[in-house]
Amino acid sequence: MFKKLKEYNLLISSFLILLPLLSLIVLPLYIINNGIVWQEPVILAVGWILSGLGITVGYHRLFAHRSFRSHYLIEWLLMLYGTMAIQNTILNWCSDHRVHHKKLDTEDDPYSIKKGFFHAHMGWIMKNNVTLIKGVKDLQAKKAVVFQEKYYWIIAILLSFVFPLLIGSLYGRPWGGLIWGGIVRVTLVHHFTWFINSLCHYIGEKKYDLNTSARDSWVMAILTFGEGYHNFHHKFQWDYRNGIKWYNFDPSKWFIKILSIFRMTYDLKQAKEYRILKAQINTINENIKSCSNNFLVDYKRVTQKALSRIQYWEKMEKKYNSFSNLNDYKLLVYKNKCRVIKLKIYNSINTLELMLLKCKRA
Repeated sequence: MFKKLKEYNLLISSFLILLPLLSLIVLPLYIINNGIVWQEPVILAVGWILSGLGITVGYHRLFAHRSFRSHYLIEWLLMLYGTMAIQNTILNWCSDHRVHHKKLDTEDDPYSIKKGFFHAHMGWIMKNNVTLIKGVKDLQAKKAVVFQEKYYWIIAILLSFVFPLLIGSLYGRPWGGLIWGGIVRVTLVHHFTWFINSLCHYIGEKKYDLNTSARDSWVMAILTFGEGYHNFHHKFQWDYRNGIKWYNFDPSKWFIKILSIFRMTYDLKQAKEYRILKAQINTINENIKSCSNNFLVDYKRVTQKALSRIQYWEKMEKKYNSFSNLNDYKLLVYKNKCRVIKLKIYNSINTLELMLLKCKRA
């Protein structure tokens, strides 16, 4: 038992256990004795949104995956917002996350679900591992990242605990500000983020890649500003979106897109639509293969048609991109052809999904 305890960092473990315990015990006691005023849920909500976006838009999509570029002012703001989440420095966070993508589901994955739900969720943070910062040279040149690395704990404590305490003092309830805007808010952001590493590798759908533990969960997308579409993300990690459908809840995507209108973000990377459709088709095919042999001839015929259309779409895009002068008429013709091809591919995907449904019922 003592050998097992030695595996864990006592200081970090105490902090991570104490925060949720305080949230569960102190918050109800405070409410019973002092009630709730409107300022306190507002502090919690605003702090959660800012620190949550700091992680999803800043740490994750901007710094770790470079799925878009931004004005230096946005980099500094996202650095500050992300620091409020108290999830380590950008260099540490991004180093671990890039290794996670490269070594997914292997022994070298820092938060592999193969080592258990608790390990993937928070156990890996609590252990006495020697953390090597590697593969982040591109980030070490950024002034905001260098500044954070130097003053991380000062910024984190000031923004996460001192600042909410001061705001609470303005309306005569400093402890309320600290509890709602500091302790409870940090606890929620911690565990909602970590559920992506644990729950989204455990429960959900696999639409884009069957050979990975990552899964899509719309429920987790609501709690993590769009990060729940995790199967898509692991297949197309450079895409600035996680929820690619218009109806997918992905505030991080909307935030990045809105900023691009004002030229505060740019070079937004997106996976080609035909590559996404191809990934869906391949995933459905793998499901059908593992299910039954009754549909082998039919599904191969439908798949061949769909893939040949995707190939034609790709060639057509290259052809039209090579034109130096593309007039309005040619552009309209190109877009109409794309629409027709896309419709036929979606019809093929619907047919394959029906085959899979029948296959599972057989």
